[in-house]
Amino acid sequence: MRDDVREGTFCFLNKTAELGRPVDWEASSMPLLWRFNLHYFDYLHLLPPQERVALCREWVAAHPPGQDVGWHPYPTSLRIVNWCRAGVGASDLLESLYRQAAYLSRNVETHIYGNHLLENARALVVAGRYLRGQGEADQWTRQGLELYRDELPEQVLSDGFHFERSPMYHALVVEGLLDVLAVLPDEHPDRGDLEQIAHRMTETLIGVTHPDEGLALFNDSTHEIAPPPDALRRYVRQVLGTAPTPRQHVPEAGYYVFEDDDCWLMVDGGPAGPEHLMAHAHADMFSYELSLFGKRFVVDSGVYGYGSGPMRQYVRGTAAHNTVQIDGADQIECWDAFRVARREAPRDVRVETTASGAVFEGTFNGYQNILGDELSHRRRIEMEPESRRIRVADRIDGEGTHRLESRIHLHPAVEACRTDSGFCVRREDLRAHLDVEHGNVRREDGWYCPRFGVRHRICVLVIKKETALPAHLSYRIQY
Repeated sequence: MRDDVREGTFCFLNKTAELGRPVDWEASSMPLLWRFNLHYFDYLHLLPPQERVALCREWVAAHPPGQDVGWHPYPTSLRIVNWCRAGVGASDLLESLYRQAAYLSRNVETHIYGNHLLENARALVVAGRYLRGQGEADQWTRQGLELYRDELPEQVLSDGFHFERSPMYHALVVEGLLDVLAVLPDEHPDRGDLEQIAHRMTETLIGVTHPDEGLALFNDSTHEIAPPPDALRRYVRQVLGTAPTPRQHVPEAGYYVFEDDDCWLMVDGGPAGPEHLMAHAHADMFSYELSLFGKRFVVDSGVYGYGSGPMRQYVRGTAAHNTVQIDGADQIECWDAFRVARREAPRDVRVETTASGAVFEGTFNGYQNILGDELSHRRRIEMEPESRRIRVADRIDGEGTHRLESRIHLHPAVEACRTDSGFCVRREDLRAHLDVEHGNVRREDGWYCPRFGVRHRICVLVIKKETALPAHLSYRIQY
């Protein structure tokens, strides 16, 4: 990528554009999120010092203060951090860095809130420490730390997970906290509290990480955007000098991980997001991801992009997740790119250890908001390590006749071959069997989007029943 950047060729979100040198920073033909990435300068560290200076000067020459997308507070925040990481030291670039931080301090994203506001806070602290003693710099440090003090008690749940409930954004918040701790002096009065939160958030991150060391893809998560969990684990050891242990049940966020030697199962039993910030919410109550023998078998559909349209609608919808859909409706009403209207959280969620393993159970009544009927979905997932079996049982209560569909999204590398009672699912020489207890099973096509701009056709097994209520759907996965 170094040579590409030198020539003005940039690839973000798996889309490439030739912008030339001097760089055409407007990149007007590309989507907004792609243009944001251009202005992050995440690639600056790839260049030798002299070329870093030249590229930064190109940006400064093309961007009078406060104009166009490059000065949006979010890319400004990430650019500030990346310029400081790269060690910009030329006087004219330090002057620009000062202007950018001064602009950000007056334009923090209180209107967007959430992880954006924490990115603003990180940038203010990093810039304040980088330029300490100059003009307003020490004030920026105080402002950034005050934002952290105000926001972290709400944005980090009691179980240590970020309140937007996206593993990807959770990892980004962890990275930001570690960046701040890396520049704060040991004796700083805020350091102790920030260390405790960073430690707790890292414990939950490790706990919800697949055996392949990749993130789970719930709620607008993809690979590549956030640092991988193993890199953050190393960063924690470097900054905090500790090695956090996994925390696999995060009940306020609603994530539960069950694990044995050959099976890793993560269930989503929490609300879609904070009531006042549903931007990254998906209609995925009681969905799950499953790795067997260290490989992903059952997957969340991920996220293709943030632009409104069919793919955005698909990945947020219930049919893109491993849960029950009633009459083709979504569990919650997702619309446009980041909006949610009618919604409800699961209730009566519980996890218990049994003689044969563990059980997850919960009830979701939100379909009555969407369909107008008295409908209730109760899911029970039993994990039995000794018998090497997972059983997923759904009961739907209500009145009238309804179309019920329970979907299982298979990783692109997994093949499904029909058997007398269901399917044999195979990934290379690794096999498991899916046996249907209640309902008829068929195949349909789906999408798996592990990275922005990337989508793979996958096999989706659909257990279907059109029947009067109450009714049951259930299946077993033998591994």
